Amino acid sequence: MKRSGRLVAGLLLLVGCKQAEQAEQRPVEDQSDLDKRECVAKLTAGADPRVHTLLRSLCAELIGQRVPGAAFALVEPGKPPIHAEYGVRCFGEPATIDPPTRFRIGSVSKPITAALAFGLIDEGKLALGSDAELLPGFTSQTGLASPRLDALLRHRSGLGEIDPAALVELDGAWLPALARSRAAGSAGEYHYSNAGYSVVGAMLEAASGRPYAELVAARVFEPLALTRSTADPTVADTACGHLAHDDELRPIPTRDDLAFMPGDPRWMAPAGGLLSSAIDLASFALAIGSERLPGTAAMLEPGDPLPDDRTRAGHRDQRYGYGLRSWQLDADTRAYGHSGNNQAFVAELMFVPDVGAIVILANRGVELPATLTAAEALLAGLGERNGVPSENSSSSTEPASPD
Repeated sequence: MKRSGRLVAGLLLLVGCKQAEQAEQRPVEDQSDLDKRECVAKLTAGADPRVHTLLRSLCAELIGQRVPGAAFALVEPGKPPIHAEYGVRCFGEPATIDPPTRFRIGSVSKPITAALAFGLIDEGKLALGSDAELLPGFTSQTGLASPRLDALLRHRSGLGEIDPAALVELDGAWLPALARSRAAGSAGEYHYSNAGYSVVGAMLEAASGRPYAELVAARVFEPLALTRSTADPTVADTACGHLAHDDELRPIPTRDDLAFMPGDPRWMAPAGGLLSSAIDLASFALAIGSERLPGTAAMLEPGDPLPDDRTRAGHRDQRYGYGLRSWQLDADTRAYGHSGNNQAFVAELMFVPDVGAIVILANRGVELPATLTAAEALLAGLGERNGVPSENSSSSTEPASPD
């Protein structure tokens, strides 16, 4: 019996050692699974059950793609915001993402610039037919007529992006560099153009006599009490960017993000340089088309259909109007929004007027397809529960699509 007992004890010891060895050699995926479960448990604890599916998808994609931090917000009219935050502002640093954390929102800056433009149009200081030729220092690209504001807002000006070599050669003088750069195509055709929105920003400055950063603060952020939104990349409480292809996740502070650019990079703000929190951005979206943002009902009018190669899989009847893309969310509801991804940050805005707005911000430039699918399902469910009339109540029908 003693010998038998020693044999059993020896076998148990061998089994225990083997299990310990296997635990040490446990693949990274096991730790990733643990991290996902921890993320899900944290974000769903006490959360509205309607957002659980989205938060699970978000956790899976954030952990799977090593995103340092992210923020989610759902804002519905007359209700407190629903929000969730994950991770840290800058990889390797202790400061965590919280509701006031600002992210660079990239191309989601464009709807804000469009709203600013329609405010000036509403006051008669600008018109959709205003010509960029009136802008001091503007010369159109070779073969293109001087674009009008309406074409610039809808990405149908034909303007191409600025050639970096020309920008360097001209020491950051972006308007002359734009004139030397190649056109994207013919006027009237859809060609997504960041440079076109920089021209819009310059037109707004010329029409108002105020710098863009000051103008957007005074006419959009302050009236809507968006205290976490700014055009100043040097503000505190801001997440760092992290390049999608950088496995070392070296943080890029927003104050340094544009420092490599020659000249004064503030001309990029109207196209992609604004910062905001998730809650602020969702609140802004629900103000579009209301008296809180005069003139912006035009942003919810039907736009022109997007070319097939610029549409997002699964979206029906995708269009781009004035600073917003849109698609048919279901048979009776059109959703609006915009995307931003500069490889260091990702931002996604989607909303249904009078129903709700969803924002997802992350500080690494990755794709989040499962999360966006869950967000669209959530948005569709909000409309069904709230009994939204066909084609939305406060607007007409169909504008834009993704970029």
